[in-house]
Amino acid sequence: MAFRFRLASGLGLPAAALIFAAVGVGVLLGAHRFIDASNAVSHSGEVLASAGAVEARLRDAEAAHRGYLLGDAVEYLAQYQSSREQLGPLLANLAHLVEDNPGQAARAREIETLARRRLEQMDRVQADYAAGGIAAVKDHHDPANRRTSSAVGEQVRLLVEEERRLLEQRGQASRASADMLRALAVLGIPLGIAVVAWVYWLLLREIRRRGDAERIGTEANARLRDSVARLERHSADLSELNRFGGLLQNCMRPEEAVALTSQLLSRLLPGTGGTLYRVNPAQGYAEEVTHWGEHTAASVAILPPENCWALRRGQVHVLRSHGETLRCSHVQPPAIDAEYNSACIPLLAQGAQLGFIYLSAPTPDFLSEMELVQAAAEQLSMALHNLSLQDRLRLQSIRDPLTGLFNRRYLEESLARELARSERRGLPLSLMMLDLDHFKLFNDLHGHPGGDALLAALGPLLRQRTRGEDIACRYGGEEFTLILPEANLEQAARRAGELAEAVRALRVEYLGTLLPAVTCSIGVATYHHGEDTAETLLQRADKALYRAKRGGRDRIETEATAAIRAA
Repeated sequence: MAFRFRLASGLGLPAAALIFAAVGVGVLLGAHRFIDASNAVSHSGEVLASAGAVEARLRDAEAAHRGYLLGDAVEYLAQYQSSREQLGPLLANLAHLVEDNPGQAARAREIETLARRRLEQMDRVQADYAAGGIAAVKDHHDPANRRTSSAVGEQVRLLVEEERRLLEQRGQASRASADMLRALAVLGIPLGIAVVAWVYWLLLREIRRRGDAERIGTEANARLRDSVARLERHSADLSELNRFGGLLQNCMRPEEAVALTSQLLSRLLPGTGGTLYRVNPAQGYAEEVTHWGEHTAASVAILPPENCWALRRGQVHVLRSHGETLRCSHVQPPAIDAEYNSACIPLLAQGAQLGFIYLSAPTPDFLSEMELVQAAAEQLSMALHNLSLQDRLRLQSIRDPLTGLFNRRYLEESLARELARSERRGLPLSLMMLDLDHFKLFNDLHGHPGGDALLAALGPLLRQRTRGEDIACRYGGEEFTLILPEANLEQAARRAGELAEAVRALRVEYLGTLLPAVTCSIGVATYHHGEDTAETLLQRADKALYRAKRGGRDRIETEATAAIRAA
C-alpha cells in the first residue's frame, strides 16, 4: 500500500496535472485558432463587399455617362463626377484589404488599371461630345470600350471567386479547430478523470482517518468538474458561433439574419435580456426589431443614434452597477434600487452604422462571453451590409432612376417571358408604346430639369394607371412601353385612350411654377400566336406609334385599324 501511495503521489498526480495542462493548452490554442479564422472570415467579407462596391460605382459612372450622352443632362454629368471621385478611395481600400495576398493584390492592381482606363475612355468621349455633339462620339462606341468594361467585371469576378475559395479554406480551419477541441474533450478529459479517480481511491484508503485531507480532495475534484464543464461549454459555444457564421452566409433577407442572431444570443446568454436595434438612415433613428429574454434595465423602442455611447464611439460600451461608466440615455434603470449590468455592442460595416445590440442582466456573468458576442455582432454586421448592397445592385440593374419604372433591359427579359406564357396558355397579349408630343420643344422652353420633372411625374402616373400584372417600362428618352398580358387589341386601345386622357390631365409643378399640359401619341400592337417574336412585336408597335405622330400627334394608332382620336 505504501508503494502504491508513493506511486500515486509521485506519478499519478503529476500525470493528471500534465493531462489537464495539455487539455487546457490545447483548448487555448484551439480558441485562438478559431478566433483567427473568424477574423479571416470577416476580412474576406470586407474584401467581397469592397469588390462589389468598386464594380457598382464603376457601373454607376457608366450609367451616368450614357445618360449624359443620350439626354445631355448636366445632372448625369454631376452623377458621373461623383461616382468617379468615389471610385478612387474604393479602389485604394480594395488594394489595402488584399495587400497581404500577392495574387489578390495583383488582381486589385489590374482592376484599378482597367477602371482608370475606362474612366479615361469616358472622359475622352465626353470631351468629344462637348466639342462636337453626339455625332462626334459615335466613333468612340467601339469594342475597345466594351472590352475594357468587360475586363473590369472579369477581374472582379476572379477576385471574388478567389476570396470565396479562401473563405471556404478558413471555414475548414475553424471546423478543424472545433474538431481538435472536441477530441481533447472526448479523449483527454476522461483519461485525466480516470487518473485522478485512481489517485483519489488510493489516497482515500491511505488517509481514511485524515478528514482534512479528504475534504481537500473533495474540493479539488469539484473544481475539476467545474473546469471540465467550462471547457465543454466554451467548445460548444465556439461550434455554435461557427455554425451561425455559415448560416448567415446563406441568408436571403435581413430579417433572417436578425432572427438567427437573436436565437444564438438567447442560447449563449441564458438569463440575459437582449434587444437588437437597426438604424434607419432615412429617418435618422434606431428602432427595435427583435427582443429576447427579460431586461433588468429596460430600453426605449426608438431612439436617435447619439443616445447610445456604443454608436457614438464605435465600440462596446459596458455599464456595471457599481462602476463609473456613463449610462446610455436610452437605458431605463429599474425603479427599485436593484443591481443591473448592461452592454451595448455596435453593428458597424464599412464605416456605416447599421444598429446595435443591447444586453442587460442582474449579474455581470454575461460579460465573460463578450468576445463571442462581439464576434457574432461583426458577422451580423457584414451579413446585413452585404444583403443591403445586393438589394441596391439588383434594383439599380432593373429600374430607371428618374421615373422609377423598369428599364429597357428588364423590358426585353419580361417581354420574352410574357410572350412564352401567352403562347403556352393561348391568351392574348398587347404592347403599347407611348411618346410625349413635342418633348424637345418642352425641354427647350423649360430646360432639361423641367423635362426631368415631367418624366419623373409620368412614372407614378403609369404605375397608377396599370394593373398589377402589367409591366410599365421607360424605353428611352420620352418614350415608354407597356406590356399588357391577357389584353386583346380592342381592350388595349381602350386602355390607351384612358391613359392619353390621364396624360392630358397631368399637372406638374416645378420650382413653384405649374408646367403646361402635355399630350402623347400611342401605338398599339397585339401578339400573333406562332408568328411574332419580341422584336417583331416591338417593331409593329413602334410603326403604329410613328403613324400616330405623323397623323398629327395626340392620337392612338393600332396596327389593324385607322387612327382613332383619343377620347
